[in-house]
Amino acid sequence: MAWSEERCRKRVRSFVEKNSIDLFRVQDFRVYAEQRSQQILEAAQKGLNPRTDPILDLGYNQAITTDGVHIYANLIDFNDTLTDNQRETEASHERALQFLHLHYGACDQLIQAFGIQRVDFHGGRLHAVVLAPIGPDREFERIQIGIAFARALIDMVEAQKDLFEGRYKTEVCIGIDSGKAVAINSGRKPEQEPLFIGSPANHAAKLAATDIQGIVPSDRVRKVLALTATAGLMSRVDIDRFAEPAMDEIDASGVRIQRRVTDAMEEFLSEQRTLSSSGKRPPKFTFHQHSPPLKSIDYGLLSPSNSIRMGMASVFADIDGFTDYIDKAVATGSVAQVVRDLHVIRREFVWCARDDFGAKKVRFIGDCLHSISSKGEEDRATGEDAIEIAAALRSSFLVLQSELSTIRDLGLAVGVETGQTPVSRIGLRGVGSVRCSTSKATCASEQLQSECSGYETKIGLKIRKLVSVRYANIFDPSGLAQHLDYDSLMVRVQAMSGSPSQLYRPHYR
Repeated sequence: MAWSEERCRKRVRSFVEKNSIDLFRVQDFRVYAEQRSQQILEAAQKGLNPRTDPILDLGYNQAITTDGVHIYANLIDFNDTLTDNQRETEASHERALQFLHLHYGACDQLIQAFGIQRVDFHGGRLHAVVLAPIGPDREFERIQIGIAFARALIDMVEAQKDLFEGRYKTEVCIGIDSGKAVAINSGRKPEQEPLFIGSPANHAAKLAATDIQGIVPSDRVRKVLALTATAGLMSRVDIDRFAEPAMDEIDASGVRIQRRVTDAMEEFLSEQRTLSSSGKRPPKFTFHQHSPPLKSIDYGLLSPSNSIRMGMASVFADIDGFTDYIDKAVATGSVAQVVRDLHVIRREFVWCARDDFGAKKVRFIGDCLHSISSKGEEDRATGEDAIEIAAALRSSFLVLQSELSTIRDLGLAVGVETGQTPVSRIGLRGVGSVRCSTSKATCASEQLQSECSGYETKIGLKIRKLVSVRYANIFDPSGLAQHLDYDSLMVRVQAMSGSPSQLYRPHYR
């Protein structure tokens, strides 16, 4: 099935009609936390054991405004584990997934010990948030907890370097920012997908994108802490100075936080040392190919022993300008409008990728969609299909802009690459496990997207070599095309002519 403007517009209008802005409920986290605490207490009295994560089971029509400290931890050496002698192999992908499985487990142990919230893992990056103590007046204390967690994570990573013959050693850079953000949930059981949108999360991610181990605080965090340095890594002296008060705190059960954290680290490291000394490694991954289309993948059935690995395309589509859009909405009290619109955008992106092309959503990363697709062993067909998906997503976005006047100043940046890619679930068992699709192709497509403005699409070197001249000539020598929507693509492919630099202006506005 190909993309259709009529079908797209019908989907968008149907969702908008069924989901008026009035249906979207916005609460301050302080109110929400009190209600959730009461719900947890009532459930416990009934003998139930509900999850206590502050932001997890939100309905799609709920949004929570929060004051929080956002932490992004980036594994500096992760991409190096994806290859053996510059080639991706089944063995190198198994090592990369074992690497992440080990790291995710360590992170989750510390997250639970600190009582903070894991938002998501994406490849070699962790996003976590400190929401308590609650309130704008407790920011200093939340930052102290964030620094204490970051210090513990660096120490945990260091302690793992000698395990498994140094096979998974790495360093970690951690970005920290603080401020207002909006929490939503775009997932469904059992695929819950809590997300925090707004500048603190986005800024923390950018701060973590360096190749030097340490903690990088934002200007806002530096100001709150009254740090004299204006940029760069925090010194170990400053880290210890702000982390220690948080570690000295006593939790609700009367246990010092330092004791909880030490016990969590020792429990995890002891288990891994036992495994390492016995000559074993983290779980063995067994791969199989999935018969296309990839939309039929059931993430709930995946595990290390039942993982997918095959040639596929990775598509990253990021809404350009959305962070500023969210920040303005928080400042002006129009959060309900923005959240409704974001859900409309996300729904259409998923419908477009899945229903029109048989692709599979991996996850939303903030306002960015990551999806995968494949035509099986037909590498050229997979590449050309992925370019069509990228163009169709832009066409869908243009339709969305014509239907939602509030998003007309936003853009869409799209990156695409192909390659052998594993897909699995790793980390904690059950609902705490993480769906994971990571390879050179996924890393490249995300990087390509980040190099685009809001009207550009960029493809990688591999896909350019795979596809026919009809598709390759649509892009300039760097792999870039401007204003490439679905109709523009089809006209040029069918005509087999046209200048790679020709601009195609949107015709839906």
